[in-house]
Amino acid sequence: MKRSLLSRIILYVLALFVFLYSVFPIYWIIVSSIRGQKYFFEESKNFLPVRFSWDFFGNLLNHTNYLTYYKNSFIVATLSTIITVITASMIAYVITRFRFVGFRWLMNGMLIAYMLPPMLLAIPLLGLFIALGIDDTLLGLTISHIAITLPFGVWMLDSFFKTIPYELEESSMVDGATRIQTLFYVILPLIVPGIITVGIFSFIVSWTDYTFGLMIVSSEANKTVPVGLAAIKGAYDLQWGELLAGAALIVIPMVILFSFATKYFIKGLTSGAVKG
Repeated sequence: MKRSLLSRIILYVLALFVFLYSVFPIYWIIVSSIRGQKYFFEESKNFLPVRFSWDFFGNLLNHTNYLTYYKNSFIVATLSTIITVITASMIAYVITRFRFVGFRWLMNGMLIAYMLPPMLLAIPLLGLFIALGIDDTLLGLTISHIAITLPFGVWMLDSFFKTIPYELEESSMVDGATRIQTLFYVILPLIVPGIITVGIFSFIVSWTDYTFGLMIVSSEANKTVPVGLAAIKGAYDLQWGELLAGAALIVIPMVILFSFATKYFIKGLTSGAVKG
């Protein structure tokens, strides 16, 4: 009994440590960004903010192109997420329901592409985009992000589709439903956790990408937040407060996204890891 209680206490202490270790950087970014220019260094040792000021946010939004970067990031991340979820669902369904020559090679090839460093993919993709005339465009950047998120999406949803018995589809089609109707009204509702997991992963990867944004996009009008924020310091000679304000605005969408979808995300990761 004592050993069980001790193990539980140790588990809670470790969980609390991991929680604080994970959350503290986000908390410190947000707190530091609202201290204001006057009290930024004066209160830098205080864990709780005493005075609030929006000076850093005002300087960032009024004196830089941060809103343009933010809009570009949102467009690219949203498009990448939608296309990844739809395409990955279709590919995973075909792979699990039909057998064709080379389907194993297809799965292994997608996993290898996912494991490659982004820089190794960015260089040949840039050459391809230049040949197609879509370099330095949000379209080209979206395609490059999909090259990373799609393999993971197919791998994740493949595990979910394998858990659904084929007899369920057969009974639906016997009742008169087409394969497309069966997919949309019977199969996809059963793998919602997996779809949400893929969507969250795709959005975060695209939203926080720096490598592809740096390589594919060069014009000021098409820069995304990570690249634009890195360039702001040299171009406008901003201090750490403005940079922290920009980082806080990057974190906010991810915090909101996780707060609404944490349950599905955890379920999706655990299901995808143990099934299939």
